[in-house]
Amino acid sequence: MQDITFIDGGSLPTPEGLTREWVKTAAENRDEDEKLFSLVRETFQKKINVGVHVPTYPQFRDMIGQFLDIIKDEKNCYEPYVVKDEYAKILELEIIDEVAKQYREETGETLEVRVCIAGPTDLYLQAFGAAPFADAYHIIALDIENFIKQAFKAAKNFKIRVIALDEPSLGMNDRIQFSDSDIISALTLASTYARKQGADVEIHLHSPLKYKLVCETPVNVIGFEYAATPSYIDLLDKKILENSNTYIRLGVSRTDISSLIGMVNETYGVNAWKEKEYMQKIVTDLETPELVKKRLENAFSILGDRIKYASPDCGLAFWPDQDIAFRLLENTAKGINAFNAEMKNQK
Repeated sequence: MQDITFIDGGSLPTPEGLTREWVKTAAENRDEDEKLFSLVRETFQKKINVGVHVPTYPQFRDMIGQFLDIIKDEKNCYEPYVVKDEYAKILELEIIDEVAKQYREETGETLEVRVCIAGPTDLYLQAFGAAPFADAYHIIALDIENFIKQAFKAAKNFKIRVIALDEPSLGMNDRIQFSDSDIISALTLASTYARKQGADVEIHLHSPLKYKLVCETPVNVIGFEYAATPSYIDLLDKKILENSNTYIRLGVSRTDISSLIGMVNETYGVNAWKEKEYMQKIVTDLETPELVKKRLENAFSILGDRIKYASPDCGLAFWPDQDIAFRLLENTAKGINAFNAEMKNQK
């Protein structure tokens, strides 16, 4: 079998002294580029250093707002919601290109990167609410395709291995009124270009309830939150995945920080929000490399080589600080690497 590849969800907490609002303003106004670029490059390099095989550009902005703010601005569009090529860009990809260039100079290898983009369903719900206007839904999907096209153009010194469509609403939000055929059409419009470029297209779900629908699109990787909810795996039929040549991105470390801190509080009789030294228990006692490896072993016994990628369940934007977030990424890397090594030894 091929090694399982460690990818991350993208988002992280900002360093002490900086806020997500500052990052949003700096990215839009472009008046503090030196500080912003340093933040993004240093954080991206840290992801590489702690062992993420295919890192995602550092996500310090709101996932939906980052794209919808551009799409909704009339000056960026040919007509309402039809974004012009020159505005369909992810600034962070231009910033990390310098890190990728240095990586190639030092290692002789081209860095593979995961690019996360808000999916058409979540963007639509934010822009238009629940009323199902299929034409607008498909325009949003074409905008996403445009962002993806521009992302490949920005990848001068790195290779895009994975395009991830962030669609947590699918399977979780009962406000969605689109028919299955409309959803399949939108996901197809948003993913076809990336697949033609040879990239995997992942859909990041919280629950795999709608996975059969996804299997009817060019999206070939389904990601879901297995670590926090192992029972989700029972929704999947391996034969359906095999017949559609669909793979899984498995969440193997928990990211639901409030629940994790609640477990620490209960175990040690403390309030870790105030006694912050106890927060380290999350990565020393709870989300350990050994547990990550065990989760992978359990899931592999059910899905086998349908598991292609592993990651934390979701992003880490609202974790207490960067240090503990990177410790989780490091533990995840160690657990995945240990699993891969064990599988090789069994051959």
